[in-house]
Amino acid sequence: MEFKISNELEDYQNSINFMDSHINNMISNNQNDLIWFLEYPNIYTYGPLSNKEDLLKPGKFPVIPSERGGQYTYHGPGQRVVYLMINLREKSRDIKQFILLIENIIIESLNRIGLKAERSNEHHGIFIKKNNELYKIASIGMKFKKWISFHGFSLNINPDLENYRGIRPCGLNNNLVTSVENEGITIEKKIIDDILIDEIKNHFLK
Repeated sequence: MEFKISNELEDYQNSINFMDSHINNMISNNQNDLIWFLEYPNIYTYGPLSNKEDLLKPGKFPVIPSERGGQYTYHGPGQRVVYLMINLREKSRDIKQFILLIENIIIESLNRIGLKAERSNEHHGIFIKKNNELYKIASIGMKFKKWISFHGFSLNINPDLENYRGIRPCGLNNNLVTSVENEGITIEKKIIDDILIDEIKNHFLK
């Protein structure tokens, strides 16, 4: 398993082209598993099952179609995107268990910095519970090709949460989003990255 960390904002289509090329090479057994940490400029993306009414401000940022699972979501500076290109052919071919592992990676990473997070039976993603409301802090949107995973998850570290006002993220109330910083924790991105890498290794390299 290899790790790639981008220090500059990535162009969305270029990143998708890179990911497609990498997983095609993985299918041919010419590439190792790759975990890619990156950030995007301000954009909205949407999956094939999205409701167009969830795009509230079409002119706010570029709006880009995506083949990942999920609906409308926001990406931008301060949000860590983690793409998981993992070969499941020689592991358990259980997609539900794979998603559960990703959820656990995020929950346990946040726990290590003092945040209690949880999954929801009704919505995809990871949430912080406050005043009996669930505030989304991480989104998960995966795709699979011949038992190779691609796309991944995003974690709000310190993005401008006002940027969610242009959409209903995954059909949810756009007030019900949060970030690590919004929960009162200021932390360097590298520390978050190191914790996520450690948890990814703990869950996938056992």
